[in-house]
Amino acid sequence: MFRSRFHCPDCGGSAAYRSRRRTFLEKYIQPFFLLKPVRCANCYLRVNASAFIPARDREHRPHPQAAA
Repeated sequence: MFRSRFHCPDCGGSAAYRSRRRTFLEKYIQPFFLLKPVRCANCYLRVNASAFIPARDREHRPHPQAAA
């Protein structure tokens, strides 16, 4: 049921980044089911994965207006 590594269902990639929890369901319900949102590093598909799967931290890019 739970995998030890991330596997993208779309492209088959194995690299994942953490994604922000956005909705009520993601913030309060999915943690009870040990799920977290992650994004594939290859195709950027956003999926829910086991909380035990390692995922890299999100890359923080400067806001486009902040650079101006």
